[in-house]
Amino acid sequence: MKRNLIILLLCCCFMACDDLLDMNPENSVTFKNAYETENDIEAAVRLCAQKLRESHGSRNEYMGHYADSVASETLFAERNLDPAQFRSGYWTSWYELIGAANVVLHYTDQINVSQERKNFYKGQGHFYRAIAYWRLVQTWGDCVIIGDDAKLETAFPKSSWSEVLDYTINEVRQAVALLPEYDKIQDSQGNVPEYKNVPCKGAANALLAHLCAMKAGWKWFARPEDQNFNEQEYWEEAEKACTSIIGSETAQSAGIYHLVATPEEVSTVVFKGKSTESIFEMRYAPYWDEIGKNMDSEYYTTYLDSWALTYCYWVLLVEINGSGLDCIKDQKQLIRASTVDKWFPKGDLRRETYFWKLDSMNHDTLRYVTGGFAYPYLFRDLNVKTTSGNKGRFDHFNYNAVFWRLADIYLLRAECRSRLNKRDEAIADLNAVRARAQAKMYDASEYADTEYADKLRYAIFKEREKELLFERQRYFDVLRNGEEYVRRELSEGFKEIPLQDIVDGCVFMAIAPGSFGRNTALRQNTWWNRYM
Repeated sequence: MKRNLIILLLCCCFMACDDLLDMNPENSVTFKNAYETENDIEAAVRLCAQKLRESHGSRNEYMGHYADSVASETLFAERNLDPAQFRSGYWTSWYELIGAANVVLHYTDQINVSQERKNFYKGQGHFYRAIAYWRLVQTWGDCVIIGDDAKLETAFPKSSWSEVLDYTINEVRQAVALLPEYDKIQDSQGNVPEYKNVPCKGAANALLAHLCAMKAGWKWFARPEDQNFNEQEYWEEAEKACTSIIGSETAQSAGIYHLVATPEEVSTVVFKGKSTESIFEMRYAPYWDEIGKNMDSEYYTTYLDSWALTYCYWVLLVEINGSGLDCIKDQKQLIRASTVDKWFPKGDLRRETYFWKLDSMNHDTLRYVTGGFAYPYLFRDLNVKTTSGNKGRFDHFNYNAVFWRLADIYLLRAECRSRLNKRDEAIADLNAVRARAQAKMYDASEYADTEYADKLRYAIFKEREKELLFERQRYFDVLRNGEEYVRRELSEGFKEIPLQDIVDGCVFMAIAPGSFGRNTALRQNTWWNRYM
């Protein structure tokens, strides 16, 4: 009974008009005295995980996915920055996560447990607060910093994305300091996690690395008043955070994370969860939710499918009865087989792993089916429908949402090192990922014909494009690499955007109208305000 009341109070904190951190007791179980045991705080932490699961994903992230063409008027509109389409309504959801994290941080000290356990819960609070602000900045740029407040209806003005990143980086530094390594995690009952879905030091370092790289890489479009910082220091901190995950002679995390052996295992093992390559993931199916109820339900299956298809929007080709040709789901973005040929030369194992039977499917005898396009097959653990008329059609996925995996961290460190003029070390990291795919090792002649001045940095960008295909990274990789990349690597309307428009926020989503009701001080991003 008490557990349910705690959950009710936590949920109510996001709708209250009064500051619940200062509530006066009115009955035997109030917001203040609800937190008496470690189990009580653990329930609050689990609510954070539930809020993250419900909010995860963003509309702008899949705008960076490579496509030779798009077969959707909506996608065309979004790539041309149509204000009716280029908007997202998850603004409030992320602040609900921040509010939940604030509750954890406020009440952990009042429970009677060891300082080590308090640090564990506080570290999770800082981690969840940081990941919420990270997603807010990625999606909308400028956003509101609410500090330790647990209410959402106070009139807070927005801060610049650069200021928010400073705040967020400090948050995740605290998480790194407080959280244990993954192999040291236990819940209040002494159970160890089955999946990589519990914040740990490695997950916090992965977030820190991405945040520092974002801060450094985005300096090119920061407002003049926000450019007074040394970006090299952020590249150095990002590199250090990556190294703590990858492992070194002095790193405590050495040995916890490993690349799986083959690209095939990336598809069949990593995305299903709990692999050595996964650093942090959200568990989706099936799982016990944060309030103790079995949630192997259609709701969460559907939610994951929506998340996956939102950022993929790719054809799903499933082998049924040995054929697979009757199982093509209408695709929204199109990659030509000839493009994949350039991406992945023969011998690169990702060629046939990440795409469905590329060579045989594009043989002359099947061109009438394929249209000359490649069919992505990176995510393949899925169920199909069996009913008449829909037989063989996609039904739902069976995998987790992997936020970061070790290959991403190797390539991010390679980028950091290229920025720090550590070229040999950068090449070694790049080759570590290529070696698994049996791809050609890097040499200075690569991309000699590209117009980019830094050929190594471009090679790293292209490797991230290939290795992290459909993993929602490319849009932010483009922004991090500068104006030249925006012009050449994005499509449609992005190619002609003046720099001032980028500074004014056109590369971020517009805030959906429904988000303004709770905060009278909230204003639309400068660029989008011209059209709304």
